[in-house]
Amino acid sequence: MPSITGKELRTKFLEFMKSKGHSILPSASLVPKEDPTVLFNTAGMQPLVPYLMGLSEHPEGSRLANSQKCVRTNDVEEVGDNRHLTFFEMLGNWSIGDYFKGESIPWSWEFLTDPQWLGMDKNRIYVTTYLGGGDAPEDLEAEMAWKKVLEQDGIEPESGVEYDFKNPSNNPKGLKYRYRITKMGTDDNWWGLSHRGPCGGDTEIFYLLDKWPVDYIETEVSKMNPIEAGEFLENNLVEIWNNVFMEYEGETENIDGKATPVRLSPLKSKNVDTGMGLERIVMMLNGFEDVYQTDLLNPLVQVVNKWENTKN
Repeated sequence: MPSITGKELRTKFLEFMKSKGHSILPSASLVPKEDPTVLFNTAGMQPLVPYLMGLSEHPEGSRLANSQKCVRTNDVEEVGDNRHLTFFEMLGNWSIGDYFKGESIPWSWEFLTDPQWLGMDKNRIYVTTYLGGGDAPEDLEAEMAWKKVLEQDGIEPESGVEYDFKNPSNNPKGLKYRYRITKMGTDDNWWGLSHRGPCGGDTEIFYLLDKWPVDYIETEVSKMNPIEAGEFLENNLVEIWNNVFMEYEGETENIDGKATPVRLSPLKSKNVDTGMGLERIVMMLNGFEDVYQTDLLNPLVQVVNKWENTKN
């Protein structure tokens, strides 16, 4: 993969979105003005909630994009591994009643795989779609959009439901550990706020780390026992982009131990909200082992190391 800096990636993303008719917004303040339920902006969509809810029209139009600085504490248990951060930048694009799944999914694929943009290996990309649950139906539209994109690029678009690694005996005979398109439930592929608000199923995009052969999941992971396979996929098939299809206002409740969308009503418009962690993608594109090796964070690491050496 080509070497790329955080600034170069940010510029590429915004240039790509501008070529698709998006207005480029500045990063909003870390302290949200539009959402009093949180202390900090935890995602790029939070400053846009009034527009996503259809309460008013955005002055910059219905296609928007930016790189939003975020502070996220709901993932704090994950911080300390090679890719999760509390403070980070989120690359994102939004459609407010404009385009939907049929455009968002092909554009994500184009930006990731086209040599003009990131040129990532298309054969290392796996995706998930929403299986359905509660009041929300299965997202067949997103699945079909992915099948069309993959077929056009010569990739077999095999799909199947999620493998239950926690309870292997519950899985139907012949169910694979991972499909090119894997259908997952609410815990993984439903996005909503902690209170009643805009929500919807999503499609997540994953990338197999370059240190493994491109067909490793099909040839080797498939031979592992469920515990080994689950650990491998968790650590080496990394989420790089999430496309949320906000078409409902609703809530998510815990019913019988499962997150369940309930009391859904259609939003005024069908919206798209995407998020891609800047630091994580820079890590992936440069073949680094963790985000702290990127030019975005390594200078801070060097300062801390220098201070520690001086202290000792």
